[in-house]
Amino acid sequence: MRITLAICLIVLSSISMLVKAEDERDCSTLVRDIKVESSLASASMLANVQNKKGSIRFETKEMLNKAEADLTNAEKPADLCPSNCQLPHEPMIVFQSIPNNFLTNYDQHEKCETLQDETEENPLTYNDKEFDTMQALESWFSNFSQGKGEDGKNLYKKCSGECSPQYKNIISKNDNKYTLNATVICGQARDKKDDNYEISYSYRWVCQDK
Repeated sequence: MRITLAICLIVLSSISMLVKAEDERDCSTLVRDIKVESSLASASMLANVQNKKGSIRFETKEMLNKAEADLTNAEKPADLCPSNCQLPHEPMIVFQSIPNNFLTNYDQHEKCETLQDETEENPLTYNDKEFDTMQALESWFSNFSQGKGEDGKNLYKKCSGECSPQYKNIISKNDNKYTLNATVICGQARDKKDDNYEISYSYRWVCQDK
């Protein structure tokens, strides 16, 4: 009987320690991305200059505006945060733009493979970009992804030749202002015969202290 009681006490103590450890986790390390939508958009220069429906420029604007409009209605994950943490009122937006198809046999394959390995481990970063409106943010990303502006020129210098950037943007909204942190993988050359990018957005929930 005493042995059984001792075993029960040990088990209860272990459970208590596990619960305590669960409650003491750093809230900001608990993150979940919930994908909402993805679509293909054309990289055609003419379509983008004319801002035609189906172009990356047009579809990016539509997608980001939709993501912003639905922020307050985004469904919160019920099982992400322990008792010492809570979810924010609104999530962040994760917007990605990645070539739909890549070349496998071309002159700069080795160069781009090396850059891809390097930037998958240490992505190129362009952080703390602040904007007063979503339209201003969209304009910055459009220029950035075309190698325009200071950041775009810097990116195309680092991801040069035939290598193709793959974009991941984390967008947060605070006091009606927008902050964007961009990470870029410099990968294999895109197959221009396809000429499409997959664009998508997710909502990112990050637990915070109560």
